[in-house]
Parts: sequence; C-alpha cells; structure tokens
Amino acid sequence: MNLEGPSPGRALDAANPDMRGKGQPQADPRPGESGSHPAHPAAPLVELERSRLEELLAQAPAGIGLMSGPELRWTFVNDRYVYIAGRTSRAEFEGRTLRESLPELDSSFIDLLLDVQRTGKPFFGREMKAVLNRRATNQPDAAWFDFVYQPLKSPSGEVQGVLVHAVDVSDKVQARRTIEESEERLRLAQAAAQVGTWEWDPVQYTRNLSSELHRIFGTDASDPNHAQKWASRVHRADWAKVQRMMEEGHRTGAMEFEYRYEHPHLGLRWLYCKGSRLPDETRMFGIVQDITARKTAQEASSQLAAIVECSDDAIVSKDLDGIVTSWNPCAERMFGYTAREMIGRTITTIIPPELQDDETRILSTIARGDRIEHFETVRMKKDGERIDVSLTVSPIKDENGRIVGAAKIARDVTQRKRAEHALHTSEKLASVGRLAATVAHEINNPLEAVMNFIYLAKSTPLPADALRYLTSAEEELDRISQLTRQTLGFYREARGVASIQLGPLIASLLSMFSSRGRTKRIELLPEIRSSSEAFVVPGETRQVLANLVSNSIDAVEPGGQVRIRVSAATQWNGSLRHGVRLTVADTGPGIAASVRSRLFEPFFTTKTEVGTGLGLWVCKSIVDNHHGTIQVKSATASGKSGTVFSVFLPLPAPAASLASRSGHPTRTLY
Repeated sequence: MNLEGPSPGRALDAANPDMRGKGQPQADPRPGESGSHPAHPAAPLVELERSRLEELLAQAPAGIGLMSGPELRWTFVNDRYVYIAGRTSRAEFEGRTLRESLPELDSSFIDLLLDVQRTGKPFFGREMKAVLNRRATNQPDAAWFDFVYQPLKSPSGEVQGVLVHAVDVSDKVQARRTIEESEERLRLAQAAAQVGTWEWDPVQYTRNLSSELHRIFGTDASDPNHAQKWASRVHRADWAKVQRMMEEGHRTGAMEFEYRYEHPHLGLRWLYCKGSRLPDETRMFGIVQDITARKTAQEASSQLAAIVECSDDAIVSKDLDGIVTSWNPCAERMFGYTAREMIGRTITTIIPPELQDDETRILSTIARGDRIEHFETVRMKKDGERIDVSLTVSPIKDENGRIVGAAKIARDVTQRKRAEHALHTSEKLASVGRLAATVAHEINNPLEAVMNFIYLAKSTPLPADALRYLTSAEEELDRISQLTRQTLGFYREARGVASIQLGPLIASLLSMFSSRGRTKRIELLPEIRSSSEAFVVPGETRQVLANLVSNSIDAVEPGGQVRIRVSAATQWNGSLRHGVRLTVADTGPGIAASVRSRLFEPFFTTKTEVGTGLGLWVCKSIVDNHHGTIQVKSATASGKSGTVFSVFLPLPAPAASLASRSGHPTRTLY
C-alpha cells in the first residue's frame, strides 16, 4: 500500500530514535568489497517489519496517528483518521501540530495531549464530543469519539511521542440518544395523557408496571405488596367485573374495560384498561389510562342535556352563519317547528321580516366574543303568530378557544308584556278616573243651576218653537247630569235592565247629531227593520250608539253617509242565541289593517287632533257587560272604502246577570 510521507516504521524511529538497530547483531564487511560498509544482515528484516506495521496501521478500522517532538507534530496518520477528521489527505496532518491541522478543535483536547506528554500517563476518553468542520460546506459538525492518547517512551522512560487511537462512535451515541429521547417523549406523553403501561404473566405470576402506572395507582414499585394494595383499592362494586375481564382477557388474548378506583390521595378515579397477548406467549401487554376527566365531562354533558331537554326556555345553538345546529323540545313548543324542521335551517326563519337585521347584529357581537343578555324583541311562530321574547346569547368556543357558534336562550315574555301593558293601562285609567271624578264634581253644581234656569224659562209664556228647544236642552242636560253622577259613583238607574224600544232611542240620537250632520253635509240614514225591542240598560245602550255615530261623523268626508240600522238577529255562541243587532256603517276612508286589532284598547286612537282613545273601549266594556259582542269591518280601497261596527245584544239576558244588574248599581267605566 503506497502511503504518502514517512513510513510507520520511520515514524516510530523518529518518535524513539534510540530504538534504531538496537539489539541487532553487527556483521563484518564482505571480503573483496573495500571502501564500503559491510552489509547489515538485519536491515531487510527491519524494513519488512516496518512494511508490515505500515500495512497494519493503514488498514486499521480506527483512526491512528503518531506525534513526536516537543511540539507534538504529526509524523503519521492513517486514512481512517483523515476520514473521521473530515479532511481529504494525510498531507493536511504530517509535519503539523494538532492545532494547525484541526484549528476548530476545542483547546481541551490539546491540553489533554500536552498533559500526556508531561506526565507520561495515557488518557482514555469515552464518547467525547468534538466539533469538527467535516462537511463539504466546511460547517461545524458535532461528533463523538472513543480515543486513547498513549505516550511513546524511550528506554530511559522519556516521552518521545504520543500515539493517537480514535474511533468515531457518533452513530452509536446519536442512536442511543434518539432512543432515550423517544423514551422520554413517550414518558412525557404517557404522563400528559395519564397512561401507564403494564406487563402481566398469570402463568409465571409476574407483573411489571411502568412508573407512570404506579403514579396512576398511587403505589410504589419498591413495595412488594403493591399488587395487593391495587386490588384493595378497586371499587368494591367493580371488583368482580375486573376479575372476570382479566380472566377472559387471558383466555381470549384481549381485554378492554373500565372500572372505578379509590386513589389514596386523589379519591375516586375512573380507569380504562386495554391489553393483548402476543402469539405463542403467556405474557400480556397493555395500558391503563386515567379517564376521570372524560367521565366527569360526559356526566356534565348528560346533566346539561337533561336540563336542556326539560327546560321551560327555548335553547338553541347555531353556527356563525346563523344555521341552527340544535333545537330543544321547548323551542318546538314555543315556535311550532320541530327539531327536524329547524336543524340545518337558518335562524332567520323565526325572525319577522322587519327585524332581520337583528341577526346580523347578534352574530357580529358573538364573533367579537361578547355576550348578549336579556335582549327583548319579537319572534314569529310557524303559524305566523308573533310573540315577545327575551334573548340571552353566548358564544360557543372549541377546544382551542376559537368562537365557532352561539348558544341562544329564548324566553316567551308575551304574558308578562301583556300584564305590564294591562298594569300600565290600569294606572292610566285610575288617573283618568280621578280626573273625571274631579271634573264631574265641578260640573255637577253648574248643571243643576242651568236646569233650574230652564225650568223657570219654561214656566213663562214662550213661543212653541222656543218651548220645544228648551225641552230638548233639558233632556240633554239631564243626560249629562246622569253621566256626572255615574262618574262620581252616585248614579243608580231606577229601572236597571229593562226592555226598551230602540226606535225612539235612535230618533233622539239623530236629532242630537242632526246639526253636526248638516254642518258637514252628511246624511244620517236610520233603518229600523223590526220592532227593535232590546233588554238592556237604556243609558248605556244610548252611550254605545252615540260613540259609534260620533266616530263615523268624524271619519266621513262632506257628502258622505252614515247608516244606523236595527234588526233582529241570531248568533251561535255554543248555542243559538236570539237578539238584536245594531249596525253603524259609514262611507269614510276606512281603518288600516295594521291597527284594527287595537281599536278597543284604552287610550288608542287613530284621531291625531281629537279623541281620548277611550270611546270604543267604553263601548266594548258596555257590550261585554250585556253578554254581547262588538265587531268591526273596514275597507280602505279607493272608491270602496268604509267602516262598519256591528253590535249584537242577546235577548233575554242570563237570569243571574239580570238579578245582579237589577239589584246593584250600574256604572260606566271610562
């Protein structure tokens, strides 16, 4: 093998010059060869030995180098040393020091080498890390070596050089570290997942538990009784199942079950066990995982589901596009849609058209992570009915904290809103009643004075027309006086409920409204179609008709008509009822459909300049007290507009009602 530089033998000679030819016999010169040294009979043997040593070192699997002189310069390196050092030829070493040949090497290696030269003691290094520029890019590369610094001494014991023997063990170190890292990652993963591993041989009666499993069990690996302690802590109700599953698992080669375990420090835990047996083995291998958190979460979901199912509030979830993802039974009852109909459908299905922007605002608020509480609005049922609801909306987040949807709780507050409205109305009525009583009290005294003046005027000679006018004025003043006494609570109609003819009552009303009719050029057309006898409270019935006729006159434009009709009628109300129907129809502009349902509410009026909003409410109250009904029909189409109020009064009134009404005061509510 052709090596560059001095041969190993020469390198050894250089390292230890006193060894040259020492111990070899000296031969005399051959005869006849004057002027020349005699041949050295041992020289061929020495060269042969050097050649063999050179070949041996060159083929060695380890990196080998020789250093000599006070500066410890390389006199020989084999090809393996060149390779593991990341160089290309021996020429980069021979004749150079360690620092010159490997400048990137940590100085601690030079210190070790010098220490060997100084003390004459060898140094043995195991898996020592060195950073060398071994890559083609000349970038630092970490490597690990087992190496020896062996001093080369003269017979006198003086260190003449150092033999370097280096083995690259980087692959072994990295493989071991990879295994160690994998084991550590596995250990950390098991700890994070609360998973421990086990090995069990029921034939050899051996058990082997991982450290994590001992932690899960709360046992100590050094305790010889840890298996008995584990068995004693298995929940009493689950012990028979655990024994059965382990026996079946060993028989079949697979097991999987859950059980409860009383941990000495953590209390009751839920554990999951799974294992299997390898073919042709009696041993079983498996894992045990602490699933307490999952079990607790499952129970809390179960409880939440039960609450959602039984809740008296509609509980709905939806994604960020407003698509319904859950719909509880109360939502089905409240809105009329089944879960099958709504899941996968947009929530705007139950939002009235004019409130569609609600959903955009709600989703924007939820997307910001904010919560909406007690937002009162209106929602729509499947049949079109509108209900008042109070909404609470919260964001739904996934396991990473991202907002993925919204949970909505809707409470039907329709009855509460109605009660609030009724209370508000009652308060307003009470205020109006107090005001009306005060006004009536103040009016009553002047009315009596006017009545006296009319009485005195009628006692004097007057023309017939003047006497007739005074008589009419007296009748109207008497009616006003009755109303004021009613308001003050003093009025008790002497006759109570009575059978009266409606014709004269309507005639007197028309005479009272005739001047208003003439002023607006409106025709007042009575239509009496029967004897028109009614069993009513006369004053209250007159008040109903007066309110309806007055409203019609206000609504009709000049040239229009108001018809007052009285006719016999029947009505089905669980049974056939006979009675009389009073109808007031006008040719006015009609009443918009959007407000018709509120016409009989107190304080609601379509008149912007006049009216208290109490007239129709009073009419309905009177009709209800008579066990009758009042209805309205209206049209707003151009050329076909008009409004009709229809009052049905049954005959005869129920006996209980008659007795009640004839024996107690009759009062009109305002």
